[in-house]
Amino acid sequence: MNIEWHHFFSTGASSITGSQIRQFFALTERPEVISFAGGFPGNEFFPQEDISQALSEMIMEDSRQSLQYSPTEGSYELRILLAQKMNREGGGYCEAGNLVVTDGSQQGLDLLSRILINPGDPVLVEEPAYIGGISAFKSYGGQPVGIEMDQEGVIPAKMEKTIIKLAEKGRKPRLFYTVPNFQNPTGITTGFKRRYEILALASRYNLVIIEDNPYGDLCYDGEVPINYKALDREERVVYLGSYSKVLIPGIRIGWLAGSRQLIEKVTLAKQSADLCSSSLGQQLAYKLTRDGYVEKHTKKLNCLYREKRDTMFAAMEKYFPANICFNKPGGGFFIWVNFPAYYPASKELLDLALQKNVAFVHGEGFSSNGGGKYSARFSFSQPCLEEITAGIKTLGELFQEIESAWMAKTANCR
Repeated sequence: MNIEWHHFFSTGASSITGSQIRQFFALTERPEVISFAGGFPGNEFFPQEDISQALSEMIMEDSRQSLQYSPTEGSYELRILLAQKMNREGGGYCEAGNLVVTDGSQQGLDLLSRILINPGDPVLVEEPAYIGGISAFKSYGGQPVGIEMDQEGVIPAKMEKTIIKLAEKGRKPRLFYTVPNFQNPTGITTGFKRRYEILALASRYNLVIIEDNPYGDLCYDGEVPINYKALDREERVVYLGSYSKVLIPGIRIGWLAGSRQLIEKVTLAKQSADLCSSSLGQQLAYKLTRDGYVEKHTKKLNCLYREKRDTMFAAMEKYFPANICFNKPGGGFFIWVNFPAYYPASKELLDLALQKNVAFVHGEGFSSNGGGKYSARFSFSQPCLEEITAGIKTLGELFQEIESAWMAKTANCR
């Protein structure tokens, strides 16, 4: 008789749910499907030869640093470089002791959830919000509460009203999670003035802000506003950064920056999670950052991704019906699309699209308030230019069929 494992799972295990984005990974492996689903870097942009050479040099120079365990906090040399990067970019005064190297920024979210969230705690998030953040908070019993956004980011008045309502019910929130630059999934960048307003609310109601910034360096138009971390004067902002989008995700190297008191507790939590992050990945990130390669590569990526963004946006303007709304993000990987309410819900719309071998991510998975029914996230980062145009054209034809059916139906009802 086989063991029945559900009897052995902890109470907390029931809070662990799968990511809808991860479910679409299999789609990217089907050659007949044009996928706008995963927010992955473009495979053709990986600097294979440069990385191969850098790895070879690292092993020859000092294999002990690359192949041995590292301290839990991460490579001291790498943390110094990351602290200098944050100081140059206005990340507030930062030292190596203010940083922990993580297995991508996702581990940072998990560690913060582990040490800052009690079961049942409300966690303020953007509406819609990054699925990985929502999943991390739920895994530790947190209850995400979405705050409505406009094109400048989270609306402060809506945020304050939500805080007050929750407090009246004895559920005062302590955390606000944000992706302020080219947000996943909407592509929205929180405005400079809005950041000051949100920080003022965080101070007034004693909130910690988790600032997740994986896309800030991928800027195609204008400039990115200064980070929350740089504006913070009370050590209430925790910053998450990553090499996944500007170098390669395979090394799984990110970092978490915050007060020393917080870093000490995060380090203890990380000790029991994985002892340390990949030494090989850290040394590669250090070498390529130190030598100025990452900065040069990022500038190249900005030109390449800008072309992909412009191609998708132009195709949507050309092929999508006028009643479909979409934005043009200043950077990052994503275009957020809103459909009219007479369209099928985005889950059903996705099924229709898959029948035509095109994939995107429906909007409901990004919502903590039951929204996103008529929204979808389109990623332009991975498909080639020809696939972007072909896929959007195919969807445009599908949407035109829906429009025609709707017009015929309304005409018959008159």
